[in-house]
Amino acid sequence: MLNQNISEEAIMEVVKKVLGDLELTEEMQADTPLAGDESLTDIAMIPEEEICLVENPRNKEALMRLKRSTPARTATGRTGDREKTIITIRKMANLSAAVDAVWTPLNREFVSSLGYPVLKSMPQSKEEYLMRPDLGVILDNENMNLVRTQLQKNPDVQLIIGEGQSNQGLEKSMPELLPALLQGLQSNKINYGTPCFVEYTRVGIGDLIGQEVGAKVVCVILGERPGLLSWDGLGCYITYAPKVGILESKRTCVSNIQDNGGTPPAEAGAYIADLIARILKEGKSGVDLII
Repeated sequence: MLNQNISEEAIMEVVKKVLGDLELTEEMQADTPLAGDESLTDIAMIPEEEICLVENPRNKEALMRLKRSTPARTATGRTGDREKTIITIRKMANLSAAVDAVWTPLNREFVSSLGYPVLKSMPQSKEEYLMRPDLGVILDNENMNLVRTQLQKNPDVQLIIGEGQSNQGLEKSMPELLPALLQGLQSNKINYGTPCFVEYTRVGIGDLIGQEVGAKVVCVILGERPGLLSWDGLGCYITYAPKVGILESKRTCVSNIQDNGGTPPAEAGAYIADLIARILKEGKSGVDLII
């Protein structure tokens, strides 16, 4: 039985203590971070040149200079006989980005903004394009008619743009590359006819189109096959006297056009224009052209 002699003041004191403990508990819970409350660092976005996982390097400054000289994975360290977890996770993230670059759908608005005739090679889907490279160098009758009716005949160079295997690279770099390229061609007084865009592009499609329009040179610019360190690069393939069946060794290639450790797009555009001028002057490309 409760003690009848407990004073009202004592009861109020107990109540205050209990309420105080409850308030303290709520404050502690509010200050305690819960799982998912804090944002995590995206380790895939950490620049490679900032990662040095070698324990106790003898000359870290020299090691960091080496890392800044290349986008390759260096100084990754080891844990026993395996690579460190962060390196494995970064590789997985970069692989995912490369896969996304291949499968990202073509941006129709971007293609329309170019204002060029749009052709399509024979593949009927992205899957078929990847599995059947031979179909990417062929046009059906409808598209061949577009070549004959919409592209200028006998230009000095026929420009062909395509998504290749990286739409991301095309959208990212072409807005800077194309103006520099066209300006360079104009400065060299080179007739570039009617540029066109080809969906499901393979480099060899330029041989067919260049031969059909009678171009002296064909220049195909397309998204490069993504890798673990670069998934938004462009490649440019220039061929003198294009014709169906020409050897791959007859092409001059400008690769790794991108801002992250490659040739910047605007610089590449100007360089490609000068390269086309030289190919036209010397009448050769590929292994026959000494650069």
